[in-house]
Amino acid sequence: MSRFRILFLVPAFLFAAALGATNADLILENGTIHTVDPDVALVEAVAIADGRIIALGSKTAVDKFRTTQTQVIDLDGRFAMPGFNDAHVHLGNAALRMLNVDLSETTSLEELKTRLAAEVPKRKPGQWIYGRGWDESKWAGGRVPTRDDLDAVTTIHALFLERADGHSAVLNSLALQRAAIDRDTPDPAGGVIDRDATGRATGWLKEKAADQAFGLIPEPTRGQWRDGFLRAMHHALENGVTSVQDDTLRSPGQGKTAVSVLQELHAEQALPIRITVWLPFEAPLEELEKWRKELGTSDRWLKAGLLKTNIDGSGGSLSAAMLEPYSSAPDNKGLLLLDPDTVTDMVIARDAAGFQIGIHAIGDRANRVVLDAFDSAIRSNGRRDSRHRIEHAQFVNGADLERFRSLGVIASVQPSHLLTDLRWAPSLLGAQREADAYRWKSFVDSGAHLCFGTDYPVEPIGPMRGLYAAITREFESGGPPGGWHPDESLDMRAAIAAYTLEPAFAEFEETRKGTLTVGKLADIVVLARDVTRLAPEDVLQTRVDITIVEGRVAYRRH
Repeated sequence: MSRFRILFLVPAFLFAAALGATNADLILENGTIHTVDPDVALVEAVAIADGRIIALGSKTAVDKFRTTQTQVIDLDGRFAMPGFNDAHVHLGNAALRMLNVDLSETTSLEELKTRLAAEVPKRKPGQWIYGRGWDESKWAGGRVPTRDDLDAVTTIHALFLERADGHSAVLNSLALQRAAIDRDTPDPAGGVIDRDATGRATGWLKEKAADQAFGLIPEPTRGQWRDGFLRAMHHALENGVTSVQDDTLRSPGQGKTAVSVLQELHAEQALPIRITVWLPFEAPLEELEKWRKELGTSDRWLKAGLLKTNIDGSGGSLSAAMLEPYSSAPDNKGLLLLDPDTVTDMVIARDAAGFQIGIHAIGDRANRVVLDAFDSAIRSNGRRDSRHRIEHAQFVNGADLERFRSLGVIASVQPSHLLTDLRWAPSLLGAQREADAYRWKSFVDSGAHLCFGTDYPVEPIGPMRGLYAAITREFESGGPPGGWHPDESLDMRAAIAAYTLEPAFAEFEETRKGTLTVGKLADIVVLARDVTRLAPEDVLQTRVDITIVEGRVAYRRH
């Protein structure tokens, strides 16, 4: 049974704060306000002072906190709820995308080449051109680009085009030459250099092979980082996202500079959203302790969070580590990027040092290896409120499902991935394993914690796509009829909780955000319509009208 209770409208009484504040800076009224707090339910007005909620209830009751100086927003029947908390983003990559070539909406290889050709005249000969977001599964024919395709666009610029999932890239010949990759170059540990039948590198690099080449791209200036971050964060506000949990620090070769820019913005009180920065799992404990001390763990705008690493790749790149071969590729079980025994030893040591750990695991074998490592940590160090996480948890063998609850492991998933993965997942998994994919309802019913994110910019940051995917399990255009394995879909209120309260829990922040509760931070999004009452297809079209962060309007749709 789901732990999310059915909500009801609170009658004309007041839930007030004992915070000493009697005058509201801001009041929202005349709407349907979904608190996500099962003890308060729905209200029609909320009062805010000093960035925190001081009262909730009926308009009449909340009006007693109103003065001539109070700003009042008339919701006019609109729907308000806690600001979305995206539990898994790559804000640095989003910033880079703002500065480079966005390939996320390309519908064919020819369109990709056209977009690149438009960029070439803007760059000096010899410069790198970075693009991200292509996904061959969206194209007719579904063919991965090759170096020859890119050489047809330019041979005097080095092209590095990262796939949408961030786990592979395709390079042109000049970029391969600079990366010292030819037919005799061996695959690096944890990476693959794709080759044709003659042994020639095709230009497609997977996992660590792509990371090594990416490290050759000149780093943006601090001014460019700043511009890219501010644009990406404003885009988050446009979509009602007020908090993110971010993997920027781990960006190959560039993460430390990028995070220092975020620290600079924070010092200027210029961060428009809240950011929890993940630390690199592989770093020595002394360095991790230094980062934890420098960033702190309690600042409400910018703080250190979990330790992150990847143990496998992605399904779309056929590099997610599986227990059995892919149905569409019988000789391929994917890649384990780290040795299981090494991971276990490192998990035990970092758990003993009091760190929260989050490990990217997509394939069923990868999920099992990570669960085994967390189990070993409990056996070695004892059980504590660690809130360790598996990031993605896309394919989970039935024998491992209940272990999330029993080990206290959070399933941090991205429901909008299903909107992309439905194009290939059934054929890759085969009929016998389909039931092991995207098991959202099973996680909730088992008593495990489930939180939502987008993997932005792998997927768009807009939460409406995630809500739609969670309740329908259908393509955005509709189908398969009734949804793909619809028994794993969630109801809308559970999906909203997975985007608000549960991500706050996943970063140890549930006491100050995630619900609209007296005393908590006033991070609120106002939607044009009540998504709990809409037909699923209308959820995708629902607009964010206002985003409020700490009691201030940070975005208003014009």
